[in-house]
Amino acid sequence: MGSQSSHIDFALIGHQDSWKKITGFIEFLTKGKRKLTESQAAEVYSFIPPRAVFDIEVRSITGQTVRGSYIETFISPDELGLRYWKRNMFKVQEAAACARQLNAAVATLGGFTSIVLEGRDDSLNDGSYTKFTTGNTLTAAFIVRNLEKACRRFGKELGDQQLLVIGATGDIGSACLEYFSRKVKKVLLCARQQVILDALAAKLQRQGIAAQASTDIRQLLPQADLVIAIASSTIENFVPELCKKDIIICDAGYPKNLVFDLKGYFSDRLFSGGMGQVQGGYSFTPEIHHSFYHFPVECVGHGCLQEAVILAFENMHEPFSTGKGNITLEKMDRIYALANKHGIRESPLFNPLMAWD
Repeated sequence: MGSQSSHIDFALIGHQDSWKKITGFIEFLTKGKRKLTESQAAEVYSFIPPRAVFDIEVRSITGQTVRGSYIETFISPDELGLRYWKRNMFKVQEAAACARQLNAAVATLGGFTSIVLEGRDDSLNDGSYTKFTTGNTLTAAFIVRNLEKACRRFGKELGDQQLLVIGATGDIGSACLEYFSRKVKKVLLCARQQVILDALAAKLQRQGIAAQASTDIRQLLPQADLVIAIASSTIENFVPELCKKDIIICDAGYPKNLVFDLKGYFSDRLFSGGMGQVQGGYSFTPEIHHSFYHFPVECVGHGCLQEAVILAFENMHEPFSTGKGNITLEKMDRIYALANKHGIRESPLFNPLMAWD
């Protein structure tokens, strides 16, 4: 595995999003010797220390190949809230230490683990050979382009649409707002803190942009033609009966759970956002693909993880995405262009239940 090498091109730090995946993951780790039920897995999973569990080879359409390792944090999908903040922070820091031990040139903190770099403290990048990125810039770039693709598919003109961003004050949410705010008819902002939302809405209004904000999604849903949902946990009060029948929803959170919460309502108008497809392909050693790959299209992965791969292809060993609110349209265009250069493009429109195209 990657630990046997004096240097690897990249490291991907992540966590699993469901107990179904985790039971398969544990079976893989124990080489089939242990088959646990989901309740049994829940009793032991979070006590496993972070470590590299498989190696990855990614191929560019330019002919380049980069090699790295996936580091599992073993953060429980039931423990993503503030109550478990300290425990999860410690796990992320342990996973980052694993990336340094592997001498990874660049590492990405995928999904919930990006909390470390989205805060004010960027100590991970202080004097470290391994440079850490959240991957949020590429995630945002894939989200906005997939939503534009969905609008074209259904004949929706952006200038006539009202866009609801759930998680509008977060790093990715604010980037999506920056991209769409002057392209749509009105932006609807939803997040947890009303004071911050009101300040954001007032800022947009001063720029001549129609904006409305609320912490209660039920006040905004009836107006929404388009939705970008970036919350990382189940979105409370998302009442499908309040939605327009031709609404388009981008489920860009991790875990992506809207499709299951709204099953039977918008299956043909709800897609998984922030995903990229690797046209050159990738492979794992040892082969774990069957244990956790549940996408209905081939060779897709999360944009946050793919950002590190692109940086490795380009020998750009730098913290490309860090902090909160630092994503610019220029950076989104830059990383998107580099992704396309290597054949990593926004994924086809799909959700876990079906592929759109």
